[in-house]
Amino acid sequence: MIWIDWRKTCGTPSKPLKPVQVTCCSNVAGRGRALERRDIMKNNCFLIVTLCCLLAGCASKNIPSADIYTISPDWEKNSNQDRIEKKNRPVIKLAPIRATRAFTGSEILYSNLDYNQNSYAYSRWSDAPVKLLPIVFQTALEKSGRFRAVVPATSTSRADFLIESTLYDFSHHIKSDGTSDGVIRIRFYLIKTTTKTVSSDREFSSRVSASTRDAQGAAAALNEATINIARDLTAWLTEPGRTTAKK
Repeated sequence: MIWIDWRKTCGTPSKPLKPVQVTCCSNVAGRGRALERRDIMKNNCFLIVTLCCLLAGCASKNIPSADIYTISPDWEKNSNQDRIEKKNRPVIKLAPIRATRAFTGSEILYSNLDYNQNSYAYSRWSDAPVKLLPIVFQTALEKSGRFRAVVPATSTSRADFLIESTLYDFSHHIKSDGTSDGVIRIRFYLIKTTTKTVSSDREFSSRVSASTRDAQGAAAALNEATINIARDLTAWLTEPGRTTAKK
């Protein structure tokens, strides 16, 4: 703002004059530039938001949905519940399976080198292998008809024997010759609950050829390998004298 004293510029007036306020041209130009910058910022923000929306839409269209696989028990196997009198059958409890972090997630793992392990990007198990495998083992033992009951780890009931286990491998092994296998390796410990001592232990492994070198082939082969382990576990526990319930 500039204040002009008319008395100095035009002499002494006949009447008192009021000061006149004059707007400087530089201030007008400054406000104009500020408004221009604000408009530019608004336009830039609008363009950024629009670009982000477009990129998000393209990404959602390009990423395929994940394929979900599960490990199913051998439901077709006939049950033999009437082979032994109920009072002579022991009660078995399955403890949670111990494993490394790799087998506590839902990823379907594969390896093509001795020390290399990866997971299929767009395929998953319906749950972690350490959660799915006990259901298969429990079903197989129940269908054998050699036990009064087979209860999970969460059961509050008493049991004659506890089965602990450690899972070492549950993955798709891809070979250099173009073939591949579904491999499972696990060790079981049979523990007497009365003495809390290990009665016996056994390691089982199964390798089943996969029809394809992808997640679908891996899931099918690992399902078959799991059934083999369940049958071997049942045969081991039902050996004469292996498990004897308290009278």
